[in-house]
Amino acid sequence: MNAIAKLSLFRVKDSALVEAELYNLSSKHISDFETFWKQRLQNSSEEDSHWSWIDKFLKLSTPNYERLALECEAITQGLMILELDCYRSLLESAKNLVYVDYLTIAPWNRRSIENPPMYKGVGSSLLKLAIERSFDLDYKGRLGLHSLPGAENFYRKFGMVDLGYDSNKQGLRYFEISSDQAEKILSQSS
Repeated sequence: MNAIAKLSLFRVKDSALVEAELYNLSSKHISDFETFWKQRLQNSSEEDSHWSWIDKFLKLSTPNYERLALECEAITQGLMILELDCYRSLLESAKNLVYVDYLTIAPWNRRSIENPPMYKGVGSSLLKLAIERSFDLDYKGRLGLHSLPGAENFYRKFGMVDLGYDSNKQGLRYFEISSDQAEKILSQSS
């Protein structure tokens, strides 16, 4: 299994930057989810505690989806599924964007479950990778997603524009990043 990208995460216990790798989602990552994540999530009140990553792995396997996993120290720390060619921007007159269908981080990286968390930066790293993918596809960094209520402030702080509730998506709030904002986000992290 070859890494698609390498990046760094902040390990809280010793304030160290440690190497992390992005991979195409594989059975190894699903096994990590089932073995290390699932029970802890199901015992929590987290809004994504009911998500079945086995189902997502099997069902969302058409070419317009990219299924990704972020590993650090040989354990899956975050999972994300991107939809590449079905969504259009509301901010930039119907131009293509990358849509984040699902994004989740390991329970030990969530302050709501473990404080302090093991690693910081997992969710923002995955979003930055999604922005980079948008640039790769010549979508100019445009990115959109529907947020679970508990993650709305995270997306606002990340720099996404809150475009309000979407009655077509279970009343979830829809967020986007414009091409200008995407460039700012990536330039701040380099």
